[in-house]
Amino acid sequence: MIDIKRVLDAGLKSPAHVGVGLPKTTVDSVKKGLESEGGTVKISGYDDPRLLVLALKNGTIDAAVRGTMSSAKILEELKHQFSIPEVMRTAVLEDTKGRRFLLTPIGIDEGMNAESRTRLVLATQAYFAAAGWRVDVAVMSKGRFEDRGRSKEVDLSLDAGEKLCQRLRKDGMKAEHYAILIEDAVSKADLIVAPDGVCGNLIFRSMHYLGGGKAYGAPVVNLRKVFVDTSRGKTDFTDSILLAAGLVSVKAGLQKRS
Repeated sequence: MIDIKRVLDAGLKSPAHVGVGLPKTTVDSVKKGLESEGGTVKISGYDDPRLLVLALKNGTIDAAVRGTMSSAKILEELKHQFSIPEVMRTAVLEDTKGRRFLLTPIGIDEGMNAESRTRLVLATQAYFAAAGWRVDVAVMSKGRFEDRGRSKEVDLSLDAGEKLCQRLRKDGMKAEHYAILIEDAVSKADLIVAPDGVCGNLIFRSMHYLGGGKAYGAPVVNLRKVFVDTSRGKTDFTDSILLAAGLVSVKAGLQKRS
């Protein structure tokens, strides 16, 4: 079960210092809005991806939010500064019915095979376990089960979905294969695993930009530090900042109790 509200509430009262890739005027506006709600999180704006990532690396800030910075530049900087071969992101979303869930992969070059999707799911589980969450997984594929035989691509996707479920169950996770029925998956699972990053990106864009759902941001789940990726199309980054600050506070609180 995931508890996004708890993390957002913790973010509002967090003493964390969050760096965000936004112009100073926008940062000032966000600060005023949070202060009017009793928020205590500290925010600093950055206009250079390298400086933002370096500030996160050296501890000048406790968490970072991409904001409107270039995705390609910031992801390359993360890989370089933290010596990671790939950047794994999992989006935190909410549909118009108020159902909150996680979605991965979401990058167009991510999750293109079963092994990479397996790494993403395991990294997501480990990352959010530090926030006290245990996720139930819904694996998606490109057709209904009864569509088998209509297309080689659909057949391969269905087979891959079954294999991914079996692998995750062996690792002790609760995983079910919902084929293409995402409407059922969202109502029963915490983490939606798209067939590949292109499908995941389309799900995200359709839900957020066309369907009116909320996109809180996408934490990088193979990074110890808190970095929340965002879409440049967002008009308000307040929720992403609260998500970042909340993850810092919730994780720190759990570590103190353990």
